[in-house]
Amino acid sequence: MSIKIKDANNGTTTDNDGNYSITSPNDQAILVFSYIGFITQERKVTGSATIDVVLKSKDADLNEVVVVGYGTRKKADVVGAVSTVKGEQVLQNASPSVSNSLAGRVPGLITNNRSGEPGADGASLLIRGLNSFGGGTSPLIVVDGIPDRDLNRINPDDIENITVLKDASAAIYGVRSANGVILITTKRGKTGKAAIHYNGSYSIQQLTRFTHRVNAWEYMTYFNELNLNQGNTAPYAQSEIDKYKAGNDPNYTSTDWMDAVFRKNAPQNNHSISVQGGGEQVKYFFSGQTLDQQSNLRNSEQRFKQFNIRSNIDATISPNLKVNLDIAARKEDKNNPVVSLSQTLHEAVSMYPFLPVYWPNGYINAGISNGRNPAIMTSSLPGYDHTNYYTVNPTLGFDLKLPYILKGLSLNGYAAFDYKYVEQKTFRQPWDAYTYDAASKTYSNQRASTSILSLAQDAQLSNQNTYFIKMAYDHQFGNHSINAFAGFEQTVSKWNRTYAYRRDLLSNQLDQLFTGSAVDQNATGSASQDARESYLGRLAYTYKNKYLAEASFRYNGSFNFPTDKRWGLFPAISLGWKISEEGFFKDNIKGIDQLKLRASWGLMGSDAVAQYLYVTRYQLVNNPIYYTYFGDDYTEVKNLYLSATPNPNITWEKQDTRNIGFDAAFLSNRLNITFDAFRFLRKDILAQRNASVPQYTGLSLPAENIGKSLNKGIDFSINYNENRSTFKYNFGANFTYAKSKIIFRDESPNIPEWQKSTGYAIDSWLVYQTNGIYHTQGQVDNSPHMPGAKPGDLWLIDKSGDGNITSDDRVRVPESATPKIMYGLLMGAEYKGIALNLVWSGQAMAKQMILPQSQGSLVAPPSYLYNGRWTPDNPNAEFPKAFNANDPRNSTSADFWLRNAAFLRLKTIELSYALPEVTFEKYGIGAVKVFAGATNLFSFDSMKKYGVDPETNNITGINYPQTRIFRFGLNVNL
Repeated sequence: MSIKIKDANNGTTTDNDGNYSITSPNDQAILVFSYIGFITQERKVTGSATIDVVLKSKDADLNEVVVVGYGTRKKADVVGAVSTVKGEQVLQNASPSVSNSLAGRVPGLITNNRSGEPGADGASLLIRGLNSFGGGTSPLIVVDGIPDRDLNRINPDDIENITVLKDASAAIYGVRSANGVILITTKRGKTGKAAIHYNGSYSIQQLTRFTHRVNAWEYMTYFNELNLNQGNTAPYAQSEIDKYKAGNDPNYTSTDWMDAVFRKNAPQNNHSISVQGGGEQVKYFFSGQTLDQQSNLRNSEQRFKQFNIRSNIDATISPNLKVNLDIAARKEDKNNPVVSLSQTLHEAVSMYPFLPVYWPNGYINAGISNGRNPAIMTSSLPGYDHTNYYTVNPTLGFDLKLPYILKGLSLNGYAAFDYKYVEQKTFRQPWDAYTYDAASKTYSNQRASTSILSLAQDAQLSNQNTYFIKMAYDHQFGNHSINAFAGFEQTVSKWNRTYAYRRDLLSNQLDQLFTGSAVDQNATGSASQDARESYLGRLAYTYKNKYLAEASFRYNGSFNFPTDKRWGLFPAISLGWKISEEGFFKDNIKGIDQLKLRASWGLMGSDAVAQYLYVTRYQLVNNPIYYTYFGDDYTEVKNLYLSATPNPNITWEKQDTRNIGFDAAFLSNRLNITFDAFRFLRKDILAQRNASVPQYTGLSLPAENIGKSLNKGIDFSINYNENRSTFKYNFGANFTYAKSKIIFRDESPNIPEWQKSTGYAIDSWLVYQTNGIYHTQGQVDNSPHMPGAKPGDLWLIDKSGDGNITSDDRVRVPESATPKIMYGLLMGAEYKGIALNLVWSGQAMAKQMILPQSQGSLVAPPSYLYNGRWTPDNPNAEFPKAFNANDPRNSTSADFWLRNAAFLRLKTIELSYALPEVTFEKYGIGAVKVFAGATNLFSFDSMKKYGVDPETNNITGINYPQTRIFRFGLNVNL
């Protein structure tokens, strides 16, 4: 081993017994210990006469423990397609939702962030693409062994690691495994003195993009053209248009309504503190977090606050008995505008740009009608929508070793009780808003038409109890290693809701239900329940540390199915071969440090369907037309009606999951490659029999387990890590390709073959094919077209060949909004405490429909649509002539409006500096790190032209975009 003084030339080496001697210049000197094939370590002298160091092998990560379903395995012994993200990597992302930190990091995981709205900014997650068109597609989330806990709302500082199970390794979760599983493990106590850690940051949020709309004179010009195209008179005089265009008259100005609704910057604060430590008997981890996320809505009190606390305690009662008590609690405080964001944004794009937000005298403009001014609709003037979420998750567990029965035998289990209470209060009130009559120069208050003074209160209480116990055996003898367990798990959940509404309150100063009238009052409630029960087990066997085999099963019962059809068996088997451990490999193949071949198969299930589909369902009659009356005085009597026909044969979806892959390491384990190819065959998908029962019969059969889909693809990762004393760097790349298609869906026989979804992606688009737009009247006359088509309209293709353009001419296209390709690039470097980390995330083979005028008949067109529209003076234009949502020829689902949603985004960048530990040592402060970073800094894509973020799934292109976040923070360890 080599030892030297850091930043100096003198050094020495150890003798055969590991002894060494070196002269230190002072007590602040740092010794650097290094050896080929081992990780370099640094130790401060601090007056010590003897410093002992044990270097860690660079391939020690193969002995790293990986969390898998209901247990752990050494990384070297994992035979499934499993990916892991460490907690410190999660912290590099500035988003308050944990799911966003996974983007670009995990092969096989498809992440899309659709919105940056406070409290609703989590990413959608798919493991290896879409596999079902009849039920849920999201992966199962398991936190510290407990299912259905919220991934996004966990304090990121509490996370030890995240594991993604992508193949048959997830089959141990039975009827909930088919969409894959994400396991989150939180931090626990460690032996040693208490370590206090603080992590705080201040962030600025900005919208990545929103579509810019035309100004006043452009709007008038566009709608004059639209009306003339429809044979109507132009609504705006050219003299008025010229005044707005000149821009030199204060009475003729334009309002950018999107700018009036959104502001540029919104602050976000996040602070977390934790204490970790313990002794031989008790170990502990305590933490607390506060998050305050404001909104980019300009004139709004929209805000999301979150408060987290966690306590993980492990106690050793005896040499063979350990117990743990974990408690996590959270409060979420969400303030939203009482007017929904979709309504507000609809008004924002529909408002006349020549109307001001406020009249010159300061009165609020009433908008087009009913006081619906979008700049005011986001404020508290119309009322408020306030929701509190309270979550408490206690878990009590034990681990009892039984060496007196059999060495390696143990019994362990836990009981978890998850409680969530949600209280929502929605208060609506009229507000002052004025119209202006230019002729009489008078203002008219529209307060009476804005809203009704009303209050609604909604309370929901849910609890889920999870009980688990297992008998485990873990022992190694000779060349054999066995790890096995058999267990039982039960999950029972209940939910109930109470709702009350009253209108015509006595005063807006007293927002209480008792002040309302009996008119239209409503008091109601509902409840539901759910349960699952399972017998499960796994056997893992290793021979000579070269041959690996693993088999698991879960005999699962689900409340969602009839009593005689609730139980199913979900087996899985995985095999591995560490071929690099074979003598013939070691002797003949150089340059490959590790090579493991893997294969797996599993039968996995999904019960993510609506409840009670197997029973006849009734509902109360709510339509007064069908009320029932009895007696001479016509007394109203509540009655029921048949709401759904049962399917007594309903069962879970089943997925035949196959995977082959390999793990390889090169260059002294500095370069690591993982590759997997997979095939998911999903059957028994819940779907309607459209072919068997024609629509004209008026009959409606229940959905049945008749659908089938196939999803095939590959994913891989390449990672390189280099550690050269004071300089470290790493580079990584991961790639996912997942292509799904429908094998069987009972489609109506009268659907044209080119419209059937069979053979196409599950969420493929159905659109008209186009040949651009008509540029001349001759093109219109010489092709089939819709009635009234003229130059400037979309040129729709007559697919059926019947000489007409009808709905039969729409075609199925292979593209969908779900990307077939997802990839990531990871880059990092560190030099003398200065570190830079970057995460790039990208997708390809995805298309999103953007219908810019589909919001309504008065929608102001985007600037790109206005500037590129067809006119007689611009016959070779890119876009159609002026149109609105009522135009069947142009505002229609067509491939012309499908946009390439491929992108490469700098998802995360962080620059940090770790101060030398001696800087604040005399104050009792250890490591201190300052950092600055950004999330969603920029992207390369083709949708920038349209002012739309490529991750949107909104066909209008109008929603709360995701946000770009600039963050500045401080980490302190005591």
